[in-house]
Amino acid sequence: MKNMKKQILLRSAIGFPIGVCVSSLILLVISFCIGTYAPCSPGCTALFGSETAGATAQFLLSGLVGSVFAGSSVIWEVESWSLFRATATHFCMVTPLFWVVSLLLGWCDLSLWGMLLYLGIFLLIIYKGRFCNDTIKSLVWCISCKGEFS
Repeated sequence: MKNMKKQILLRSAIGFPIGVCVSSLILLVISFCIGTYAPCSPGCTALFGSETAGATAQFLLSGLVGSVFAGSSVIWEVESWSLFRATATHFCMVTPLFWVVSLLLGWCDLSLWGMLLYLGIFLLIIYKGRFCNDTIKSLVWCISCKGEFS
């Protein structure tokens, strides 16, 4: 248990700059697509009063999201938990935080359609990506062990 706490803290510390980098990268890609750069969304600027305050909030909240995602990754290493329990726990930990941050930073709308769209994209990216990663690992393991079972 003590080692798990250390892992959570270490991963969370590493996750903060990763969250900031991912957010910045997404912002740059969007800027290239629309042809103009803004340090944060117009909704974020309006909520926090200025681009500087909005960009600061985006920096801190993106880092928080990165920390929570990275720290919560230890859930997948609890061997006594089923895949369903780990997935459900992870979902309950990260979804409310990411939803609130998305609303605060103006990444999605506060509406039923906005919530459904957000939830669909979130589930597709997070859990489909996790499934694909596990599938690839399984295939690599099968290929590497093929000669041993023949």
